[in-house]
Amino acid sequence: MADSVDIATAWHLLEISGIVQSVLCALWGVYFSLFVLALWATHGKQDVGSTRLRVVTIVLFINLCAHFISRSLQFARSRITEPDSNEFFKWGIPLTVIGNVTTTFAGLCSDGLLAWRFHVIFNRKKWALYIPGVFVVINALLCWSADAQHLAAYHHYDFYENTLLEVTLQITVAWGWLMFTINTLLTGAIVAKILITARNSHSAVRKYETVIRACVESALVTWIGLLVYEICSLAPNGHVVTNYDVGYVMACVIPVFFGISQCLIVMRVALSNEMARHAPPGSGVLGASTFRTGTAPSAHTAESKTVSFGIESGTHVDKPYGYSLAAGYVRAEEHPMEVMAHRV
Repeated sequence: MADSVDIATAWHLLEISGIVQSVLCALWGVYFSLFVLALWATHGKQDVGSTRLRVVTIVLFINLCAHFISRSLQFARSRITEPDSNEFFKWGIPLTVIGNVTTTFAGLCSDGLLAWRFHVIFNRKKWALYIPGVFVVINALLCWSADAQHLAAYHHYDFYENTLLEVTLQITVAWGWLMFTINTLLTGAIVAKILITARNSHSAVRKYETVIRACVESALVTWIGLLVYEICSLAPNGHVVTNYDVGYVMACVIPVFFGISQCLIVMRVALSNEMARHAPPGSGVLGASTFRTGTAPSAHTAESKTVSFGIESGTHVDKPYGYSLAAGYVRAEEHPMEVMAHRV
């Protein structure tokens, strides 16, 4: 009887690992293609903004490579029909910790970039940076504390199996919900700000381009992935659809959503800057790094061929920085919205 239970458990683990590997490979193909395009978009650019974007892209790629390898090794180890007695301690715990730590780090990078975009679009107010930033860091530390508890299995296995394992699962669930809440608030605020500013600008810009670019800038891909993850975590109990099964699959693949969203943003920022550099003076094309607070409209040199933009009248600014920044996206119909500046 015990042998049949062990076999059933092994087959169940293999099924779940196979599903994780299949979904992860499909998403990884999409992410890798976007990663190459993101590197191409920033290649050869030596300005500070492009350099930082390139560094963040490469660091996140290395992190996701480690995540992909750890999940692939978990799938490979689950195919062993007669594992060693120390399989769990030799492979299980290290691969679990690596997979979880890389997931948390990818989430930290994603939420950090989202918080910075929120800071930029809301006039670079200090509260718009520090309040989201504090919650992002606290959420990451919360999940890393759960990841570290897996190491207790080496010294206190019974306590880990009976108590800590359940605690780590609950902390992970709390991390997911807090991250979903942070992304919902910031993403919603960014999209609303861009759409309202576009509407108030009274420009004849195509609405679908406004929506698409607002979605890219607000990291809507990440929000959709988190939404699916949270729905899966609430799935009813059962063999095929359980909190562990579906939620585990989404927990394993959600970091790739973070990478896809980040690459889309890097491509948009880099390509918009490139368009601005090659646009004739006065064309209304605004690069992602050409905005300044409290400076009058002025043309740059012929080499840069971009327009620095900010409305000032006398001793006061007619429009708040966030408004003028977003309004720059809808200045010309032939060059519709360059979505909110993302200076990293």
